[in-house]
Amino acid sequence: MIIINPDYLLNFVIPQGPTGPNGITGATGPTGATGATGSQGLAGATGPTGATGPQGLAGITGPTGPQGLAGATGPTGATGVTGPTGPANGLNAYGGKYSDAPQTINLGVGTQTQIALPSAMPNLNTTYTPANSITVTQAGTYEINYYSNVSVALGTTVTLAVRSNGTNIPDTVISRILSVGVGSLYSGSVIVTLPAGAVIDMAISALLAVGVTLGSGVNATLSVKKLN
Repeated sequence: MIIINPDYLLNFVIPQGPTGPNGITGATGPTGATGATGSQGLAGATGPTGATGPQGLAGITGPTGPQGLAGATGPTGATGVTGPTGPANGLNAYGGKYSDAPQTINLGVGTQTQIALPSAMPNLNTTYTPANSITVTQAGTYEINYYSNVSVALGTTVTLAVRSNGTNIPDTVISRILSVGVGSLYSGSVIVTLPAGAVIDMAISALLAVGVTLGSGVNATLSVKKLN
């Protein structure tokens, strides 16, 4: 405390006492309620799309580069071993007969009649006797090819077969029901084993007695060739 008067100036210092301990923190008051969410503002308008710019010009194609030099030729490889010798060229035996003139064959009921083959093809190790046939002189495996163009004066079943020594070769037998005046082609190819001296010919038969016609042009062929 300072007292001022006309005569005296007194300066008193009053010592400060120690700071007292902190008081107990009071309880936290309750949280106030959350205020309501405000409404969403309006979306602004979308601006216009800008115009597409012009396409740029294509660049100039560069020139083709020069062709490179060819590489050096590699060395020649070693010669392989020689393979086994193949079979001799050509056939060991062959032959053929044919007919190129119209012919009519009058057939009895179920009776075989030989087809005439008056013209000859080149042959080797075969003969053309007896007539209208091919005789093989070597035993072996042969391919036989045959053909005939047949028509009838009466509808019936007609059978054509290639024979060996007068017996039908089973794989060559063809039977068909023919209509009057309608030509039918009989043809086939078989592989058979034949003995030396086998006589090969073609024969035709029918269920009824009938006239069979082989037309103009080449109307029948028969050929054999030895395969081994």
